[in-house]
Amino acid sequence: MKKYIATFWRGNPQLKDGGYETTREIEAVSIASARKKARDIEDGCVYGSMSLLSIEKED
Repeated sequence: MKKYIATFWRGNPQLKDGGYETTREIEAVSIASARKKARDIEDGCVYGSMSLLSIEKED
């Protein structure tokens, strides 16, 4: 498996800037599979919102 770094915008209306950037490490076979796992992370956001900004293969 390859490792990918997904960068998200974590929206939180209680913060002055409206949110912050956060990263998650994802293990996947391909970039398409990594994107799918990143979308699952977005959908699992309990409070506020989470949007995928980018996904890159880890060196």
